[in-house]
Amino acid sequence: MRRSHRSGLSRLTTYLQGRRLAVFVLVLVATGQAVCQTGGWLLVRAAIDNGIGDSNSEYLTVVVMIYILVGAVGWVLSAILIRGLAGIGQGIVLGLRRDLFEHLTSLSLRYFSEQRAGWIIARLTSDVDALSDALSQGLPTLAANVVLLPTAIVVVFIVDWRLGMISFIVLPPALVLTRWFQRTSSVAQLEVRNRIAAVTAHMAESVAGMAIVQAFNRERAFQDEFDLLNEENRRANVRTQTLLSFFFPSIELLGLISTTAVLLLGAHLYVDGDISIGTLITAMYLLQLVFQPLQELSDVYSQMQSAAAAMVKISSVLDAESDIGDRPGAGPMPQIDGRLQLDRIRFAYGDNEVLHGVGAEVAAGGCLALVGQSGGGKSTVAKLIARFYDPAEGAVRVDGIDIRDAQLRSYRRQLGVVLQDPFLFSGTIADNIRFARPDATDEQVRETAGAVGVDRIAARLHGGLDHVVREGGAGLSAGERQLISIARALLADPRILILDEATSNIDRPTEIQIERALDRLLRGRTSVIIAHRLATVRRADEILVVDHGNVIQRGSESDLLAVDGPFRRLAHDLRSVG
Repeated sequence: MRRSHRSGLSRLTTYLQGRRLAVFVLVLVATGQAVCQTGGWLLVRAAIDNGIGDSNSEYLTVVVMIYILVGAVGWVLSAILIRGLAGIGQGIVLGLRRDLFEHLTSLSLRYFSEQRAGWIIARLTSDVDALSDALSQGLPTLAANVVLLPTAIVVVFIVDWRLGMISFIVLPPALVLTRWFQRTSSVAQLEVRNRIAAVTAHMAESVAGMAIVQAFNRERAFQDEFDLLNEENRRANVRTQTLLSFFFPSIELLGLISTTAVLLLGAHLYVDGDISIGTLITAMYLLQLVFQPLQELSDVYSQMQSAAAAMVKISSVLDAESDIGDRPGAGPMPQIDGRLQLDRIRFAYGDNEVLHGVGAEVAAGGCLALVGQSGGGKSTVAKLIARFYDPAEGAVRVDGIDIRDAQLRSYRRQLGVVLQDPFLFSGTIADNIRFARPDATDEQVRETAGAVGVDRIAARLHGGLDHVVREGGAGLSAGERQLISIARALLADPRILILDEATSNIDRPTEIQIERALDRLLRGRTSVIIAHRLATVRRADEILVVDHGNVIQRGSESDLLAVDGPFRRLAHDLRSVG
């Protein structure tokens, strides 16, 4: 997608690539519809003056037949216009939604840590829906009336220039009023989008944390906060409706004034014999066609303003730059042998530096363990190795290659991660195992499940490996979710594996089962383990004790236990936990 920094609806023109011919044809269709709609009144004038007035029934019959034909053509063109523009509008929404989701998946974890999940969901749902409504329903009305307005003005001048001048007297105030409404309404609609996003964010957070809310008896407090946000949303919408309640009647009033002026001037000209009764009637209805677009545009204007405000919010996501990406000239990562080097890496969250020159090296197929108190920087090291973040100084090297010099996707294809609280997607157990390797066969999935013991879990569930799990793995124990995540990593066959406290908060029998699965998973792979369990640490070739972003001890388990220091004290705690 070519990046654009326009934030309004004009940004959507980038999605017209390949549709410009269709747009041009639809402009011609809209012009034809406007000609049919206004030209019909010229036929009415001819029927009144030359058919009825002259008592010429044959002439009247011909004109009426032509009038019916013109009306039928106008109806067909109107149907083509509505369907064509709605199709283009939905095509734009499809492209925008796809690009928005694709861009979100390319952003770094830093972006998601700085934004509330509900705020992001609002961009993908309510804001895109506002655009969809405007493009599907409002766009045909907008296009038809934008063409009809100048056409009606031209035709009313053709009928009688004196009556046509009335439109130039009343039209400027209407345009000034419309411009004022545009500016004021855009601000109001943007506030509406902000309020909707706040409500959505609060609801998403409440649903995600409902167990905690209920456990600590905080339902009333969350309800009060929701009521406050909901009230602010109501006020923002009332403000928008107040503007509409002033604008719409004002346009209708100007239309009423113009009709009155035509009647007064037309009556005077008719009495003097300067115009016919057919001309007066035709001019009056044509002038209504001048103000009909203004009234209908006013109706759709609020919808378009809401869409414009939504596009501003969507653009804020599309224009967000990821701080993790491919460097210019980055090439694909070759097949990884597995030698891992941390070269004096420094990293900060904002102004808070959490790593201060950490260095380590792991041979291909080796195992490095990171231990220490919570908050010491262990998980940050893992995220740098996975390249969820880039170090401020130093480098993470794999087989001597700075991972920033390799294409991100090609590097992560050879990387596996098992987290403390693994996430399972809605779908079957087999689907979750196959997640990192979609082309895996059913037989490969069954073999992998059997290798780590997931088959025994599946045997107790309805459907076995085809048992459907809910989002997040609800209904499965922490140990069962962890075993499935280990099977997922094993099937992916990564060259480098990161285990981030993969056995924390698990009972002893389940830990034994997971430890056996880890033995199978770690075999022949370079691994980095963050652990709070002594049994997990023992398999490491080297152990780093990390405290406040510094490595304060390093060595094998036996070497570290031989001296009185931080690891011996941690080992006592690890035994207590184990």
